Amino acid sequence: MKRIALFIMLVAVLASVAGAETKKKTIKSMAKQQQVQQQQQAANVQMTDYDWAVEYSYHEDFDQALTHINKHLKQHPNDPYGWTCLAAIQCQTDRDAEAAKSIAKARQCAITDDDPDMLNWMYYTQSTIYLHQQDTVRAIDALNNAVKCDPTDVECYMRLGNIYKRQRNYDLAMVNYGLAVQHDRNQVEGYLGLGTVAGSLKKRDDAIKAFTMAIKLQPDFAECYALRAVEYYNDFDYGKAMDDIIKALELENDNARAKWLLEHVKLAAPEEVEKALRKKAKKSKDNSWLNLMED
Repeated sequence: MKRIALFIMLVAVLASVAGAETKKKTIKSMAKQQQVQQQQQAANVQMTDYDWAVEYSYHEDFDQALTHINKHLKQHPNDPYGWTCLAAIQCQTDRDAEAAKSIAKARQCAITDDDPDMLNWMYYTQSTIYLHQQDTVRAIDALNNAVKCDPTDVECYMRLGNIYKRQRNYDLAMVNYGLAVQHDRNQVEGYLGLGTVAGSLKKRDDAIKAFTMAIKLQPDFAECYALRAVEYYNDFDYGKAMDDIIKALELENDNARAKWLLEHVKLAAPEEVEKALRKKAKKSKDNSWLNLMED
């Protein structure tokens, strides 16, 4: 019974973090674009339609973004940034066929190796289209091309890590998550990726270290504690598992993973559950914690 529970738990961990990749991202390089716009505004430089398209996309107002980028492209039909921006917006609004045509237009523009940022953004956006089409082979190829243009691109490494993890190619997943946190030490999702992959490989100490790092970076993120609790549970350290379960529920009282794991700990070590919940109830003077012993 224990083996079945552990296997189900492992699948649930993988599905949760990998599932985050299906959530559509805002436009690639938006932080850089926003920085330029702030400098323009500070210098009282008038914002162009392209600038407004980026601004509205950043705030997920895609109707306004489309209006402005189309105005921009009427005036600048050979601008690869404009076509790539349009493709990125179309990806966000589930218009993948149109996005593919926009990327093709971008590729027809005069792009040289002297503009690696443009090529990086184009390849990254292309990978989004391929992922929506469930063509992981071409998505990986596009991402590798994007990385060649910008070897510090954390988003590309994260996306590659997520793809390889879903394919259960844990070695390559680990490499790419490692590169993500190497280039951005504050990349919480990178540490979560490292932790889930290490857990899949039954390297529980490494998994716990990775989740602990994520907690240090984002101590109010309930899922970090819930994921670390899974590894403590798998390592039969029910006391520490309960500490993390309680912390996760304290931060997010309906955290599904923590509540689900609590039921497994109740079966494996009911005395640890009672001890931990009574201790929490005493400290917080909130007897509602005791109800979790009976749920």
